[in-house]
Amino acid sequence: MPIKSDTCFNQKNGEPLTEYISEYDAKQGAEYVKASYGHDLIPYRCSSCGKWHLSPRNRQTPSRICHFCKDSYGNSKDLYKTEEAAVQRAKIIEKEQGIKLKVYRCHYADGYHLTKNTRGRR
Repeated sequence: MPIKSDTCFNQKNGEPLTEYISEYDAKQGAEYVKASYGHDLIPYRCSSCGKWHLSPRNRQTPSRICHFCKDSYGNSKDLYKTEEAAVQRAKIIEKEQGIKLKVYRCHYADGYHLTKNTRGRR
């Protein structure tokens, strides 16, 4: 049975996200939402809480933590599997936060990063 998260919140409206214990439960939740409301959602495992949440399919940009690269605050960078996923995430961030980011290939792992730094990056 899905419950509202105590730790994860919708970035747009601040509402708690629904969390699911398993991928199966999250898929069932996505099917229910599609049948009931027509919203096309996809489950994803949250890197913060480890539970499953739902996201609109067009916002899904699969990534994982890069164990080699850090951002300007010393945090591990997200590593996007494809350039297309990184470009899509950059577009979402620009639209929602007004921050323009560039995409570049990671020098140490198979994937792509985002950066505000335009020097030496494409």
